[in-house]
Amino acid sequence: MKKIIEKIKKIKIGDTEKKIIIAVGLGLLVATVIVFPNLPIALKPFLKRRGKNEFKRSLKRLEEKGVIYLSGDRIKLTKRGKQLAQKYAIENVEISRPKKWDGLWHLVSYDIPNEKKKERDWFRFTLKRLEFKQIQESLWVHPYECKEEIAVVAQNLRISPYVAIMIARTIPDESKAREYFDL
Repeated sequence: MKKIIEKIKKIKIGDTEKKIIIAVGLGLLVATVIVFPNLPIALKPFLKRRGKNEFKRSLKRLEEKGVIYLSGDRIKLTKRGKQLAQKYAIENVEISRPKKWDGLWHLVSYDIPNEKKKERDWFRFTLKRLEFKQIQESLWVHPYECKEEIAVVAQNLRISPYVAIMIARTIPDESKAREYFDL
């Protein structure tokens, strides 16, 4: 996964291009029939006020960078484009924090096989980024609801069958966890 991340880092992607990759990755631009002049209207929330010329230039740049295929009325992500879409989907995951903690601990456990070591490393990195606390080798805790967010990450990494999400009223060394999360 580190090699993939390094390859992805070498590609310079602008904000508009990033939004297009996300939209294609989510299936917003993949349809049986897409008429290019109408695409900026469908993407209005993504493109601010730049219009269809900027959109067309962005599509052309993404094609030149090897991120998308443009074939007639279709837009498809290349392998590199899929990797970028996956990366952006995972980067956009955030856990919302309610004003008051409900007293429940949200545990994430995983047993990802060695064949998926890169995905396991990326998953662990994402748990750290989301401020989970590691309580055992592959057992992480968070005080706030995170089921959907973890499901998105696991699905994008194609490791869902190896990830379990649980809820507990108490955990070992709870005082340390409370201190870590400032509860």
